[in-house]
Amino acid sequence: MCSSTVAVVEDVKKNPATASEGVVIRRWLQLMVYNNMFRILFDRQFESEDDPLFLKLKALNGERSRLAQSFECNYGGFIPILRPFLRNYLKLCKEAKEKRIQLFKDYFVDERKKLASTMKN
Repeated sequence: MCSSTVAVVEDVKKNPATASEGVVIRRWLQLMVYNNMFRILFDRQFESEDDPLFLKLKALNGERSRLAQSFECNYGGFIPILRPFLRNYLKLCKEAKEKRIQLFKDYFVDERKKLASTMKN
């Protein structure tokens, strides 16, 4: 079992409410998926659901999902004549994309560049 899976299982065991109230597995699964994905891509793991970077990534992905499932997206893609009326939607999509790119640049790309430059020296 990978370390993120073990950490989640231990976290569930420690929580006394799980015996009487049950567990919302989705939260832990999301943390496990993010940990596995970001460990593979960026050699980075999140300590808990309260990790500030995890919360930022989750919020950005939630915003992207909300925009993708919205009325404007669905009808604008199928009825091109509606696109001029969707400028605000397209602006929101562009802003969400720019936020994601900036976050990845700040937390992952720049960090990798620093690591690569120290390895060369």
